[in-house]
Amino acid sequence: MTTALAPARPEAGAARITFAALAAREMRRFVLNPLFLAAIGLTAYLLWSGQRSTVTGIESVNAIAATLFGGLGMMAAFWLTRSMRASEPVVGVTPVTLPARTAALCTVAIVSFLCGCLALLWFVRLYPVSEPVYGAFSQPARIAVLVGQVVVPSLGGPLLGVALGRWVRFPGAAFVLFLLLSAWINLVMWLTITYPDSAPVAVLRLFAPFALFTLHSDAGVTAWRGSPWFFLGWQLALCAIAVLVALLRGAEGRLRSRIIRALGIAGVAALILLVLAGTGGFTHAVTT
Repeated sequence: MTTALAPARPEAGAARITFAALAAREMRRFVLNPLFLAAIGLTAYLLWSGQRSTVTGIESVNAIAATLFGGLGMMAAFWLTRSMRASEPVVGVTPVTLPARTAALCTVAIVSFLCGCLALLWFVRLYPVSEPVYGAFSQPARIAVLVGQVVVPSLGGPLLGVALGRWVRFPGAAFVLFLLLSAWINLVMWLTITYPDSAPVAVLRLFAPFALFTLHSDAGVTAWRGSPWFFLGWQLALCAIAVLVALLRGAEGRLRSRIIRALGIAGVAALILLVLAGTGGFTHAVTT
């Protein structure tokens, strides 16, 4: 009598322990990354130095965390993902699938997200939402604007870096994407200033992971058209898409089918939220 031996699948508890160990390792690598350390130091310095001067429009300072935790965080996560790809021939001998390793990499965004939350608390302390520098938006809408400009980019940047690192081999891809996004935001802001009441232009302005909702000028503070709440939903949909795109690399069988189906749902939701963000809310208002 013979017994056929088959490799045993790891128990759920062991799989969770392995995933937790991988996630802790990647978070530690992310925190010690020079780019992320630079993001922390520069954000702290710029917010601290900003409190010593009078700010008439928050658009001059509210992009700090998005640029540093989002932009530099994207580059740091891309760097980590590429370094993991280089070691995968060795790491692959362990009973951990590529999507599981990718999911562990995505957890580094939690660190950047928490830093974004701290930056938001500091920002609100320096510039309370009751101040007129926020323009004509209501106080709840002002909170939505700040969450979308400070916290969510800090979360989405590293997730985008992981997705980019999984699919793109070019070493400078994250930096190039950062430059392209910056150029796009400046371009659509110019269109917004030129055509402030145009709904299609408003949708173009919001077709980005970060968007300004106010602009200070000699006439006062201009609040651009659009819904901060729907834009917040659009940003979160982009975060979900970035995670799913990253997980798709190396996924097979039923898991791959589920990820593709979830991508379709997230894509449709993102499109609807983008249209609602651009066409919702008021047109544009100027407060003096």
